[in-house]
Amino acid sequence: MFWIIFIIIFLLLASTAYAASRGAPWVPTWKRDLRRIEKLAHLKKGERFIELGCGTGRVCRHLAKHTEAETFGIELSFLQWLVAYLLSLRWKTIEIFLGDVFNHNLSSYDVVYMFLMPETYKKLRDKLTTELQPGSRVITYVWPIPDWTPSYVDRVEGAPDIYLYIRK
Repeated sequence: MFWIIFIIIFLLLASTAYAASRGAPWVPTWKRDLRRIEKLAHLKKGERFIELGCGTGRVCRHLAKHTEAETFGIELSFLQWLVAYLLSLRWKTIEIFLGDVFNHNLSSYDVVYMFLMPETYKKLRDKLTTELQPGSRVITYVWPIPDWTPSYVDRVEGAPDIYLYIRK
């Protein structure tokens, strides 16, 4: 029995370490910034929102509770995905995917939110440019997307910057 528990714990930790090595260590968005993200997303009924590297799904749950948009999250770490999935069962408008953001088609989403490492933003830049429709919004937390000019930067003293980009 000990070995089974050990193997399960090892696999969960290995999954989390793998996700971190791919540019998405688990660092949750601050609760106090959820309303700022909601305001920037400006989601309307029927729009589709996705959080890349959703961790435990905090942003997805907030938006599902406060908007009428369809809300999606994608997470590479099995442990965080499982927590996000279980916590999201309460809402019919949330779907959480287990997978790699680089293999997930983004063309059907109106708003993409991400709080990943800056080097991952660089890697995602071409994917966002290629797959997102004109008028789609991209929101990044803490770091800007290299070589992109934000449409708006939400600055609050003592809090991380939040960047809004609108796909042309």
